[in-house]
Formats: sequence, C-alpha cells, structure tokens
Amino acid sequence: MKKTFLLATMGLSLALAGCVVTSVYPFYTAKDVVFEPALLGTWVESAPDSKSEDTWTFAKGDGQEYKLTIGSDAKGDVYEATLFKLKGHLFLDLFRAKSEGDGIPPHMLIHVAQIQPSLKMASLKYDWLKQLVEKNPRAIRHVKIKEKDSNGKVDYRVVLTAGTHELQRFVRKHLKTAEAWDSGGEMKRQDARK
Repeated sequence: MKKTFLLATMGLSLALAGCVVTSVYPFYTAKDVVFEPALLGTWVESAPDSKSEDTWTFAKGDGQEYKLTIGSDAKGDVYEATLFKLKGHLFLDLFRAKSEGDGIPPHMLIHVAQIQPSLKMASLKYDWLKQLVEKNPRAIRHVKIKEKDSNGKVDYRVVLTAGTHELQRFVRKHLKTAEAWDSGGEMKRQDARK
C-alpha cells in the first residue's frame, strides 16, 4: 500500500480511495482558514532514494484557497486545498476540483507539521480508523460502503459523515494518538532538489 508518500496519502485513483480517510463534510470552518504564501510553488518528494517524478504544485486559488495539482505533468489531479489551523496545528483539507460519477466528492485531511524549509505532512491512518469504528461504532459518525477488492472479495469502506464541528473534536482528541497518524513524508521545493 505504501507506493510513495504522495500516492498513499492522496489516494489519487479510485483503487486507492479505500486507503485514505475521507469525509462528506469539510474539516474546517471559515474562521479556521489561514493562507501561508510559503506553501505556494512546486514541491517534490525529498527522500534521496525516491525516483518519484510526481510534484505537488500549490497555486493561489479563490479567496484563501489554493489550487493544488498533483502529478508529473499538466494532466495531474487537481484539488481545492484549504489550509486551516486547529488547536495551533496546521492542516490541509483537500477536495477534488472535478467530481467524477454520481458520488459525493470526499474531503481528505493532511496534517502539516512544517512548511519551511521543507514541507512535512502526515495523514490519518485509514486502517486505524476502520479498526476504531469496528470496536466503537459511536467513536465518530460514519457509513460503511460495501465494495469488492480486485480479487472479488467483499469488504467495506468507511466514510466519515460527521459534521465539521464533530470532525474537529475527533481530530483534536486524536492529535497525540501516535497510532492514528502515518509516519508522513517530506517534500522540498523543486528548485532546491537540483
């Protein structure tokens, strides 16, 4: 499942969608939103052994939003990215700019540990969340969507249906729950990699 930090975190294809925590509602309110100019630009994975050519390009969007393009060329996946602060921590709420199919486009959450000199991010672990709601279905409002894996085995995907304030309480509660967050990744500005 860990192809690269970029792919595993974002679930850039429907095949990976079950590996990423998604929500019907945003993780932020208007009062939480901040804009950080240092995020603007193109970022690449900084691991020395990384052969990934994928980039994350943050451009100024509408208002305080960013337009985030993830991919190695102009045909990358495009997201509306909103940076917000919660309990002194920075997060990105990512929402696909173009929805495909009849489903509700999901919101995805990324914890931004640092922006300068490198971009360090982590995401909620999907497997941790799935185990949590199996043990305690009232931990957070969610639905289970039945689906089949590539071998035809029936499983389900957890999608959060809690409102924004409940989502924020949940994130605040688990900010220091080490097993709730992946080890994350680090990106450097594309210019700095050369």
